[in-house]
Amino acid sequence: MARRAVATRPTRPSPYCEDCGGDVWWAWGIHGKKWTPLHPERYPLDGTYGTYEAWQDAHGGLLCRHLPPGERGVQDRSWRAAHHNAACGRWRTEVTSGLVRESLAAVPAMTDGDLLALGHRLRDVQAAISQEIRTRALSATDEE
Repeated sequence: MARRAVATRPTRPSPYCEDCGGDVWWAWGIHGKKWTPLHPERYPLDGTYGTYEAWQDAHGGLLCRHLPPGERGVQDRSWRAAHHNAACGRWRTEVTSGLVRESLAAVPAMTDGDLLALGHRLRDVQAAISQEIRTRALSATDEE
């Protein structure tokens, strides 16, 4: 009888981002079965920041799974974690620039209903940006 090969994980990538040079925690994604780059900071499980639940396995490595907003993690001693892209300056610039470029290219081809829906979504984005700026300004004045 032929023996079945033991499933092994691919080698963990470098602990530094190739784009921005920042530190990265690599966690094995239990659903996607791949390495997931996480921002090296632990966030409270009951918080709203971070889209992953992360925890240490028995060998000291990190495991993670997607955690929808408002949902509490189920693993013992776990925390919320954010994807490294949320903190990577180069990624944010490239993605937001690409989003603007693609949106502007799509506008001429959109129907009136699509344009109204896009305008509504963009107002929601602007409101979120304004709220974040207000929150940061208020926390800065509280610290002084």
